[in-house]
Amino acid sequence: MAGLQNNDVNIPHKCIIAVFHLESLRPTKRYLILLTTSLGAFLAPFTSSALSFAVPEIGYALKANFYQIIWVPQSFLIALASVILLMGRLSDSVGRVRVYRYGFVFFILGIILAAFSLNIFILSASLFIAGIGAAILGANSTAIISQVFEDRGRGRALGINVMSVYLGLTLAPVLSGLLIMIAGWRSILYFTLPVSITGLIISLITLKGLETVKKEEKLDLVGGMLFATFIFSIVIFLTVGEIYGWSQAISIALIAIILLISFFLRERAVANPLMDMKLLTHNRTFLASNMTAFFNYMSTFSIVFVFSIYLQVIDHYSSGLSGILLISEPIFMVIFSPVSGILSDKYGSREIAAIGMGLIGLTFIFLYFITIKSIIEIVVPLSVIGIGFGLFSAANTSSVMGSVNNKQYGTASGTLGTMRFTGQLISVAIAGTILSTSISKKVILGIFNGIEPISEISLGKDFQAAFRIIMLISGIISLIGVYTSLMKDKRK
Repeated sequence: MAGLQNNDVNIPHKCIIAVFHLESLRPTKRYLILLTTSLGAFLAPFTSSALSFAVPEIGYALKANFYQIIWVPQSFLIALASVILLMGRLSDSVGRVRVYRYGFVFFILGIILAAFSLNIFILSASLFIAGIGAAILGANSTAIISQVFEDRGRGRALGINVMSVYLGLTLAPVLSGLLIMIAGWRSILYFTLPVSITGLIISLITLKGLETVKKEEKLDLVGGMLFATFIFSIVIFLTVGEIYGWSQAISIALIAIILLISFFLRERAVANPLMDMKLLTHNRTFLASNMTAFFNYMSTFSIVFVFSIYLQVIDHYSSGLSGILLISEPIFMVIFSPVSGILSDKYGSREIAAIGMGLIGLTFIFLYFITIKSIIEIVVPLSVIGIGFGLFSAANTSSVMGSVNNKQYGTASGTLGTMRFTGQLISVAIAGTILSTSISKKVILGIFNGIEPISEISLGKDFQAAFRIIMLISGIISLIGVYTSLMKDKRK
């Protein structure tokens, strides 16, 4: 320690202690930290996927129409997408561990309020609070892992962390289906509550003494508000367009464009931006990997939402059986994500991520051309998508985090999370828009609340047409992601 203190380099004392401690971490301690961050990473995908799956049951229970029920998954995702960048930057400034623990606190509060909500509006507001907590956890879990495993095994560790994300996605449909059958949709929230409380408790133990350097600098709150308002305006644009017509939504689209331009101009001008524009303009690997993550989630996340309605509303499968059928996609994500991490450590991430995106895109195109007539025509394509997703995600995450230095891990993690959750949000919004514009308004208003009588023949026919459009758009977006993945620096 004395040798470090006598070094002529002007480094704050707190920084020396942090570096020395990280280098001296034992393997057991490292993997306990990985366990803690993976638990936090589990909550957001499980909750968002479970909410998407439970849309029909929540709609029936709260007598909500389609336009209202779509806000259940969207409110959670809006919070995730709009504040995760700010949370990543905040963690770089005041300490990742402290901010990470507050994520559990916000998540627990939101889930408690949501569990006791009496209508769709209170539920959506409560899930927005929970989404803020999930954003904090998402912004910091990857950053903490990249910090702890910086010297060795980062790809493997990120692969395990990504596996926990996919474990959440895997459990969401089947567990939600069973919980709904046994105790109703609120039991999903009752399940996440003890998990998040456990995460908070063990984070107080395993992350003790790991705090990163604290820097005295101001956060760009104005930039954060500009970006959050931009995200919200995108959702409002799609909502207004699908209900009142796209001509009525043009002004909102213009506002969204102005907000986005203002955000980028602001980030170029301020001393401590939320998003380092040089990472986007001077780091090709960072830019390409984040673009690919955005395309990946924009093309794939609506799968649970769309297939849940297809199975439970159109084909009248029980929630339990629907969940079992939908597990085929995420279970292969769990299997292949650590494999992808190991391969990226050995061979690099560029081609592996591109192969994963290619598998996803071609499967969506296949679903566009066929008419689903059996369970096998659902399970097999979803399994292939799961393999592609598993190959893609760990490799792409390793590419993002490997393209920056350790001082930028929080910013990089927050940027990647922003791309991920913005893609998820837009995915659900696009799917909802296509469904609501393809199906007659009378059917849309009566699909869940039972107030308006609906024709099941008309609903099934219109839904099939909308389903094929969603598959085609998702396939095209995924194939674009193949190109952006190959744009990365070959050294990565």
